[in-house]
Amino acid sequence: MLQITKRRHAELAGQAAKFVAELLLIEPLSPAFDHKLEAIEALGRDTIAQVSARHAGSLAHVAPPPTGAIAQATAALRSIATALEPMRPGNLAPPARHGLGLLPIPPGPSTYFHRYTSAQAEIEAALSSLTRERDALLRANIGLEAEEASLRPLVAALEEHALFAEEVALTIEARAAAIAPREPMKARRLTADALHTVRTRARDIAEARALTTQALAVRELISSTNAQLIAAIEQATATMLMVLRTAMEAAKMLARDRLVLDRITGLGRAASNLITDDGPPDGDKTQALQAAFVRLYDALDRLESERASIPPLPPR
Repeated sequence: MLQITKRRHAELAGQAAKFVAELLLIEPLSPAFDHKLEAIEALGRDTIAQVSARHAGSLAHVAPPPTGAIAQATAALRSIATALEPMRPGNLAPPARHGLGLLPIPPGPSTYFHRYTSAQAEIEAALSSLTRERDALLRANIGLEAEEASLRPLVAALEEHALFAEEVALTIEARAAAIAPREPMKARRLTADALHTVRTRARDIAEARALTTQALAVRELISSTNAQLIAAIEQATATMLMVLRTAMEAAKMLARDRLVLDRITGLGRAASNLITDDGPPDGDKTQALQAAFVRLYDALDRLESERASIPPLPPR
């Protein structure tokens, strides 16, 4: 909720006092008295009309983003990671002894790293899907931010209208009580007609204010959810690229082979500086690659957690 400054509050209270003072100068049974009350009946009318029009249109159709494609891509990457994890039996892990104590012949590093080449089309498809979903979320947030920017002035205007109506009501009550002994007719008109008009309008403004505040809150919630999903997608994508770069380095050392993954978009460009100080060490390449996979599992867990924790919209 927006906050009205003390200075602006004082200005609105002054305007309310002036309005009631002008009302007290009018003969209570004259048409001018009713005409003066029309200003209260019109209070916030244009703003409420804008709120109603927006609610009948775009406000009613805001919803959290669909995440089925994100779930599918995450599952695909997890399946690929499970198959390629270096310490998985049959990959780079030391082979287990047979019952007679004989060691089976391992398939060899070259065979293991060839699996990356075989899987690169599937990897590229999953990464491309995540990139498309991220871009869609970015576009959605641009639209939501524009809508939020257009809603905030309406919320601010309604809050000022509500405060003005409240100050008018309080002033009318006080002045009616003060003049009741000497001007009972005017006091009755103030309490029966003017105060009723103000309170009716205040109720209409409060309803519109609640509607607009909820619409703004829904957009802020979805925008925040989208931002968290975007960050999780980018982390998972970057970590997958880091795994592949680590595998390329490991292939040079362990298989004396050059692992070419030229179908993976952005592998050579966007991931060139992903191996940072906390990344894979220069020592045991198998352990370095295993550590990269652990980071990938963590990134995929975070992405799935963010996707699964999208809160439902509040009831309209």
